[in-house]
Amino acid sequence: MWHVKKYDELELDELEEILSLRQDTFILEQESFFRDIDGRDQDALHVFKKEDSTIKAYCRMEDEDDHTYISRVIVNPAYRGQGFGREIFRYGTELAKERHPGKIVRITAMSYLLDFYKSFDYEPISEEYDIAGHNHIDMELTP
Repeated sequence: MWHVKKYDELELDELEEILSLRQDTFILEQESFFRDIDGRDQDALHVFKKEDSTIKAYCRMEDEDDHTYISRVIVNPAYRGQGFGREIFRYGTELAKERHPGKIVRITAMSYLLDFYKSFDYEPISEEYDIAGHNHIDMELTP
């Protein structure tokens, strides 16, 4: 089942699971030492697929003045290889377009996933740059 919640609508168990998934994947697994808890969660929408009381995939969505920003896209490691990455990103993109029609949807992508995001019609808008030891590129989907 899909869930779209504001920060104050999250159950404490959901918040803990989301932060744990983000820490385990971005900080520990990818060895990307950055401040994941960045003060932006309170103003974001938290989008996730939850089945059998387990979050299988997650992303965060923020509404900016001229664009909508999708970030923290993650698949629970126990459920990788089952298409959840495509599902969460497709759902997040469609939700962004539905809630903010006419706005650009922007992401910061790890460079090795460029073709994955291009398959959703996102296009690069920057050169590659480093974040915490990994190459990234900014991409956007124009309406």
